[in-house]
Amino acid sequence: MNYWTKYILNKVIRLTPLYFQYRRKMYRPLNFDNTDVYRIIKDVPYYKKNGYSKNRMEEYPFLKKDDIIGKEDQFISGKVNKRFLLRIATSGTSGRSLNFFKTIKEVIREEVFIDHAFSLIGENLRVAVLRGNRPASGIYEYKYGHLLLSSYHLSKQNVKEYISLIKRHRINCLHVYPSTLLIFCKYANELLKEEKMELPSIRGILSSSEMFPVAVKETVMEVFPQATIVDLYGQNEHAAFALAVNKGYYNFFKGYSIVEFLDTGIKNGENSIKEIVGTNISNKAMPLVRYRTADYVEMDPDNNIVAIIGRSNDFVVDKRGVITPCVVILRKWTLENVVAFQYYQDKAGELIYRIKVNERFSDIDKKNILDDFFSCFHEHMDVKVQVVDDFDKTKSGKHIRTVQKLKLDIL
Repeated sequence: MNYWTKYILNKVIRLTPLYFQYRRKMYRPLNFDNTDVYRIIKDVPYYKKNGYSKNRMEEYPFLKKDDIIGKEDQFISGKVNKRFLLRIATSGTSGRSLNFFKTIKEVIREEVFIDHAFSLIGENLRVAVLRGNRPASGIYEYKYGHLLLSSYHLSKQNVKEYISLIKRHRINCLHVYPSTLLIFCKYANELLKEEKMELPSIRGILSSSEMFPVAVKETVMEVFPQATIVDLYGQNEHAAFALAVNKGYYNFFKGYSIVEFLDTGIKNGENSIKEIVGTNISNKAMPLVRYRTADYVEMDPDNNIVAIIGRSNDFVVDKRGVITPCVVILRKWTLENVVAFQYYQDKAGELIYRIKVNERFSDIDKKNILDDFFSCFHEHMDVKVQVVDDFDKTKSGKHIRTVQKLKLDIL
C-alpha cells in the first residue's frame, strides 16, 4: 500500500461510525467466552483439522509463527472472501515473513488504538517521522501533513538542517524508532555544546517497533524535557497492544486482545522474563488463538511490566550456559560520548559491544563501559568494546540492537 493510498484510507476511516463505536469500547475488557471463540474459529481450516472445540480456551495448544508460515490459507476463515482482505507481510528483525490477512473492520479498530497513543501527547499534532524513511531525494520530504526525515542521512554534519526543518514546519511531535531518536539526540547535544541555538519545542514523542531502554529515555528527556514519551508495543498479527508513558510501566489493553504471559524460567534479578501470548478473534478473517509472539516482557514481583525485552535475539548466553536478557544498566555518564550501540554474540560467555562514538571518546569511556558490564554480568561474561563506523539495518530501516548468532531455546 503506497503512502497516498494509506493517507486517504486513514482519513476515511476516522469518519466512519465504526471508528467511533470502537473508540467507545476500547477501555472495556473483551468479554468473550469459549463459545464465542469456537463460533469464530470453527470455520477456520486449521482449527477444524486440529479438533479445536468448546473446551476451555486455556486448554487450547499454543500457536507459533512456524505453525503459520507457508500455511496462511489454513488460518483464513471460510466465511470471508480473501479478495476483500488486506494482506500485511510481517518480518521484523527475524527476517521470516508471515502473511497476515485482516478485514477493514480490523484496520479501523487498530487505528483507534494508535490514535489513542497519539492523544496522550495532545491534539493538533504536527508530526515528523524518523523511522526508517528514505526520501526520493535529499534528507526529507513533506507528504500529506507529515515531515518525513531520512534515517539514512542523519549525521553530526547535517543535524542542524534536521532541526531547522522541524522548526520550519512547526513540528511538535516526533514519531520515531528509539535507536534513530537516540542518534538524533546525541548529535543535537553535540551541536548545542558547540553553538548557541534553541531546540524546537516538542510536546511529545511516539516510539514503537524497537526496545526503548530507560537509559535511552533519560537521554531523550534531557534533550526534550517538556516532551511526553509514549512507547507503543504491538505487532502486525494484532495479538497484543501496550503503552508506557515516560518511564512508567507498560499497560496491556484488555479491550484489544486477551493476553497471557508464559513464564520462561529466566530471571533478571528479582524480575521474571515472560513471553507475550495473545488471543485476538476480533479479526474474523484470520483469528489467532493463544499466539506466541516470541516477544518478551520483564515483570517485577508485583506483576508490573517494567520493560518490553523484544525477541529471543535480545538474549545472551553467559559462560555457565545461562540465557539472560541483554539488558545492561549503564550509568548516565557512561554513554556520554557514545552515539549508538549494538550487542554482538557468536560464542557463549563472550559479548562484543559495538559502538559508534564522537571525537571525545577515550579510554576512560571504554573503562566505564567495561565496569558497567561487569556490574551486570560479573565474571560470567567476557566483554569486548569495538568502535565501528555504522551498523546494519533491516529492510524497514530498523537498527539491529542485538546480533545473536547462537541458537537459543527460550522455551
